[in-house]
Amino acid sequence: MRGIRTLWMIVAFSMILLLVVGCAEGNSGNVVKGEDAKETSSNKENIVSSLFPRTIKHMKGESVIQSKPIKIATPYIAFVDYLAVLDEYPIAAQGVETIRDNFPSLSARVAGKEIIDLGMEVDLEKLLASQPDLIIAADDMTDQYDKLSQIAPTVILPQADDWRKTLQQIAEVIGKEDKAKSVLAEFDRKSADYKEKLAFRSHESVLFMMYTGKEQFITWNDGRFDPFYNGLGLKPVNGGSIKGQLSMESLAALNPDHLFVINNWQNPIQGGVLKALKDSRVWNSMNAVKNNHVYELDDPSLPGPMALAKIDGIEEVMKALGK
Repeated sequence: MRGIRTLWMIVAFSMILLLVVGCAEGNSGNVVKGEDAKETSSNKENIVSSLFPRTIKHMKGESVIQSKPIKIATPYIAFVDYLAVLDEYPIAAQGVETIRDNFPSLSARVAGKEIIDLGMEVDLEKLLASQPDLIIAADDMTDQYDKLSQIAPTVILPQADDWRKTLQQIAEVIGKEDKAKSVLAEFDRKSADYKEKLAFRSHESVLFMMYTGKEQFITWNDGRFDPFYNGLGLKPVNGGSIKGQLSMESLAALNPDHLFVINNWQNPIQGGVLKALKDSRVWNSMNAVKNNHVYELDDPSLPGPMALAKIDGIEEVMKALGK
């Protein structure tokens, strides 16, 4: 009996030993995976770092950026949008509170990010105190380029250029060209998909406009809505030649089938346009109103020269017209 008991103890001990060894090997495997992940992350950082120093040509000449910028400042509110699209967030920027109060899409992107608000009238002392290692400014600060350059290497880009071009320019400055290419490729893929899905609307006219109050409207034909008209195959009212201020009567004469009303954040309409104009006989005579094809867009950035406005904008258009 004693021999049998001893034999069972040996077997049990052997099984426990095998389990311990197995667990140790399993843990060892996890450690290796963790090290592999760290090594992959480190490789990516090394690849990005190898892209610097680089010389960037811009509106005030050339700037040398010695290493990958970590603390970026932008005294131009629209560039916060482009940086966010590239998964990069500035240490300091113009109009942070304005963004959070009035621009829902961008506000969601910067939520929880610690960004020093330079104000709408850019405070250069705050900019200096933020100790950036790169400043990306717009051409409205060209006359202050020397001051900005004393704070950190500074790049000056156009305020309102083609959004795709601006995204690629900013990506080049910070070493994220691949990210920009990926974003644009995905945008083009979605646009083609949505265009196909909205083909049944191709004969229906569409107008984007903003209500300025007192039965006055404003619209644009300078190409800022091309990603929607051309990209999604939408039909512009009157061939897209409408521009500037429109009275209620002029809008009714155009009589669009679909009307996108962009939030006027500088002069918000209490309760929205549909409520404000519900008693207008002329307004109610339009096809878009009669057919419930008026879409109020909360985010006012759609007409602006910003990437996120277009990226999120095609989603809003698809949501409205895809029904």
